[in-house]
Amino acid sequence: MPEDGPVGSVDEFEGLRRELQRLRAENARLSRLLELRGQDTAPAPEQLSAPVAAPGLVTMASPVADKLALFADRFRARVDVYAVRWENTRTGAAG
Repeated sequence: MPEDGPVGSVDEFEGLRRELQRLRAENARLSRLLELRGQDTAPAPEQLSAPVAAPGLVTMASPVADKLALFADRFRARVDVYAVRWENTRTGAAG
């Protein structure tokens, strides 16, 4: 019987089970390291990867509210990202 059968072999299944156990152990180890550093290890809430409803056409002539709604829709899933203000002390430029 070939190892790469349509259903998969018992050896392949056991290998996947061992890999899952190894990854879980590493995840627990990394979580403990984060806890030692005082960082939150709680899982992030489930994030959407695609907009739920397709936004309407937004152009430069659209009202500000529509532009903000489009921006919020596009970046809704990235609750872990925040804008950062920067300043170049040499030139005084900021953004």
